Amino acid sequence: MDESLADEIEDGIIVHRVKAFNPFAVIKKVAPSAIPGAAFSESKSSGILGRLLKVLRSHIFIPDPRKTWVRKAIQKGCALVDEYGLQTVITTSPPQSVQLIGQGIKRARPDIQWTADFRDPWTDIFYYDRLGHSALSRRIDAAMERRVLQQADQVVAVSWGFRHLLGSKVDPEDRGKFHVLTNGMDFDPNELENVSRNEDGPFRIVHTGTIARSYAPELVLDSIAALNAGGEYRPFEFDYYGGVSAEYQRELEERYDFIRFHGFVAQHQIGAIQRAADVLFLLGPDVDKSTGIIPGKLFEYMGALRPIAFLGHPSDDVTRILSDTQTGLCLPRGNARAIREALVNLQGTASNTENVIANLEPYIRSNQALQLLDLLG
Repeated sequence: MDESLADEIEDGIIVHRVKAFNPFAVIKKVAPSAIPGAAFSESKSSGILGRLLKVLRSHIFIPDPRKTWVRKAIQKGCALVDEYGLQTVITTSPPQSVQLIGQGIKRARPDIQWTADFRDPWTDIFYYDRLGHSALSRRIDAAMERRVLQQADQVVAVSWGFRHLLGSKVDPEDRGKFHVLTNGMDFDPNELENVSRNEDGPFRIVHTGTIARSYAPELVLDSIAALNAGGEYRPFEFDYYGGVSAEYQRELEERYDFIRFHGFVAQHQIGAIQRAADVLFLLGPDVDKSTGIIPGKLFEYMGALRPIAFLGHPSDDVTRILSDTQTGLCLPRGNARAIREALVNLQGTASNTENVIANLEPYIRSNQALQLLDLLG
């Protein structure tokens, strides 16, 4: 958790805590290398203990290792419903065990209105196949998911693609209770830093954040190399700020002479770096079922008021948002010609992107809070 977020909690909000035992947290302290990384999704685990823990996670701790707090949290939740006369309960996942808490409170206090909010899919998360489930544990997990979706009074998804995935698991007559509320941003145009951009110099594409080989940006980089070699347009430069493995960085530097790696920079510097870019480069994971994946980086980029070039698919929800807000365009994976055309087009339109503030209104968090209140009735 980012502890600085605690400073944004209103003083009148009461936080109730429930203690729970997480055996994997204990093991991680004793033998940190034994816990498979990335939410147990890494394909290679460390030794016999790591493989054993992965099997336990996928067969005993369903839907996730935090299920050990469900019973106590249900008891506490019911007590709070009774004490405060609460009429609405909202559960937000991940972890998906949170939804079992909402389900338990709803069963015990059937008069409440329960809204299950999904910031990530459950059994459709893109790394689910790497969690080591057997056919039996998959069925158990899917049955848990389906019961939650059936029993919740309302279901909120972070994207249209995820709403479709979740809605496909219930009967058609129940899909009217499924809604979309994307992630959003804090935005105040008066706080934007004024920066200068050299429109006669190289055309600077900037990426901030983590980059990995699995994101497969090479087709875009190859397209930039081809355009630079042709000499017909402003030369492209690619500036990267953030984390990357030393091996992958070396490989990209040897292959592309226009890419520059700046490493990590302080968070308070990111805004000025993004504002100084001609274009901001956004990467989505190169995976199946990518339609509903909306990187949180999208909204950070939108708030910088610079055009966004998204490497993804025209059918992705990110592309939908970029089109609706007029804040960028899609560089379609697998289509080198379309990518080159889009990059050339960006050189002609990059200076016209600060007139979109009104289009950002649906994605500003204060406005989204009002949308949620309307949804809850």
